[in-house]
Amino acid sequence: MSEKKNQAFLPSEKKFYGWWIVFAGSMILFVSSGIGFYSHSVILDPLRNLHAWSKGTISAAITLFFFTNGITGLILGRWIDRYGPKWFLVFGSIVFGACLYSLRWVDTIPQLFAIYLIMSLGFCSTALIPVNTLITNWFIHKRGLAMSIANTGLSAGGVILVPLTSFLIIQQGLDKALLILGSIYVLIITPVSLVFIKHRPSDINQYPDGLRQPHEQTIKNTEKIKSQMNVWTRSQAMKTMAFWSIALAFMLALAGQIAYLVHQVSFLSQYLGPQKAAATVSITAGASILGRLVLGLFVDRWDNRHVIMCCVLFQGMAVITLAFYDNIIILYMCTLVFGLTMGPLLMMQSLITGECFGIPSFASVSGSIGLITMPGAAFGPVIAGMIFDMTQSYQWSFILFASASFLSAGIIYFARPPVFPGK
Repeated sequence: MSEKKNQAFLPSEKKFYGWWIVFAGSMILFVSSGIGFYSHSVILDPLRNLHAWSKGTISAAITLFFFTNGITGLILGRWIDRYGPKWFLVFGSIVFGACLYSLRWVDTIPQLFAIYLIMSLGFCSTALIPVNTLITNWFIHKRGLAMSIANTGLSAGGVILVPLTSFLIIQQGLDKALLILGSIYVLIITPVSLVFIKHRPSDINQYPDGLRQPHEQTIKNTEKIKSQMNVWTRSQAMKTMAFWSIALAFMLALAGQIAYLVHQVSFLSQYLGPQKAAATVSITAGASILGRLVLGLFVDRWDNRHVIMCCVLFQGMAVITLAFYDNIIILYMCTLVFGLTMGPLLMMQSLITGECFGIPSFASVSGSIGLITMPGAAFGPVIAGMIFDMTQSYQWSFILFASASFLSAGIIYFARPPVFPGK
């Protein structure tokens, strides 16, 4: 008995509810990523054909969508920390579903941009910030495993819902497809949020990781738990080396990641043909699921900085190899390696943010970091496209983004948990 009293946390007598949070988070991300993130490319051509708009015009609306997502995350983060994510998830699903359906009535370019602007608000309210805030609140010692399982919904949504979107558009037409997709968004995310979402373990008299608290003095001796309970303001966080290390490292890493994903089919079509190149998207998505799940088994035992460094170094090596070699086996191998690193990378951004800035301020700090990383994700594909237009090759853009990945590996090394200003 004396040994048990010396432990910081003991097993809870109640069945731990946190794994239901993981299930709910995975379902939410499955829908929000599959429809709200991956399906834009499928909707682009039918929307263009309907209105005779250029690809550039619709692509600009999609860029606005992702760029606004970063600004929205900055605003929503503080409110989610304060009020919890449940009603933001419900509100966001309704807003996104309504906007998606309303695309069928858009007939002017200003209307198109307005819809994508509002739709970004709905997407941000149902994406990574609210879900990973929940995981951060409910898990400390098992956070990596929990987040890897929940974030698997991201890639699964791309694998399943993108083909469904394409099928619906071909079989039912754009109008009915938008109605069905918008309904799926609302009818899955809203009930899952209402039924399963609990903001914090304390709401139902539980503790993170399914552990219960003995004596207060014992907890004070547990430095990891103490640091997770510090309440950081946005200005305090932005004065730390850790904040800027995370933000700049992921801005560079995501610029290369999203740029390659957007241009992947176009690049590989030169060597594999359009059909086989399109099939590599499934390889990338499947590898990302595998990479995230396998890493989740071990990540809680390792230094998050070292894991991120490995991910971005392998990402950079895959991209730089693609810049110089066109052997079919090498193309497939690099696609596989890229996918294995892609899955863990977004998860690791949330994990290291939670490690450095704790539970109460996670959404606020994540939103601030997202504002800085989002330009990389938004403009990386544009830069790659401009370089291709000038050189008729992806080689120089791949060299550029591989270099950005290598640079991010050095920057993330400085993301150590900072000393709380109150100490």
